[in-house]
Amino acid sequence: MNTSNKGLRISLLFGFATILSGCGESSDELDDKLTHEARVSFVNSLDYMADLHLKKRNISTGYSGLFDNDTIISSDVASNAVATTYRYSYKAINNMINLGVKNSITANQEERITKTLSNNDNLWVIAWKAPGEQTISVVNKKQNNNADVFNVRLFANGNYTVLIDNTKTITTEKGKVTDYLSVNSCANGLKVADKFIDLCTGNFGASYLLVVDSNGKRVMAKE
Repeated sequence: MNTSNKGLRISLLFGFATILSGCGESSDELDDKLTHEARVSFVNSLDYMADLHLKKRNISTGYSGLFDNDTIISSDVASNAVATTYRYSYKAINNMINLGVKNSITANQEERITKTLSNNDNLWVIAWKAPGEQTISVVNKKQNNNADVFNVRLFANGNYTVLIDNTKTITTEKGKVTDYLSVNSCANGLKVADKFIDLCTGNFGASYLLVVDSNGKRVMAKE
């Protein structure tokens, strides 16, 4: 056998061995090499400026280190405001995260939650309060664009009657997001808890998440 043919056989055998080695990797080993991404948008419907923290969850340490300075992904978000979307990259095997909200000024009033991510998640993280409690909810973003109407879904801190054009449509559930509703008039087409919800800062045809309480609208966020 000449030298060139011998070298070719060695190369082929080496390549075949490499393929077999790759095929033998466990799912955990493959997950450790895959990078996934999630998008996180903070909605602060609390009465004070707040920071949103995010940290990879470690089962053995729980929430330890969640509120360290290097875990802030949205800082000094005003009351009833929406932060810029944050893109979070992670190894597929590390898809559990801790989320925490803390008062930006006093550095207390901490709330926390754990979330398991899926690749390409696009999430609202909503900090909200109800009588006697304050908490965080995570909701998937979702669009339902229909022309010539305001497309809205509601996240409420209580059970409230919802009227569209003065006709009862649904009742909200505390801490849950409703299905989409179509509203024709921005000024007086939607009423929650007997309060008109002003949609006139929005655009016809677009989709919005509305965070509401017994006093009406707190936050209007474009989906």
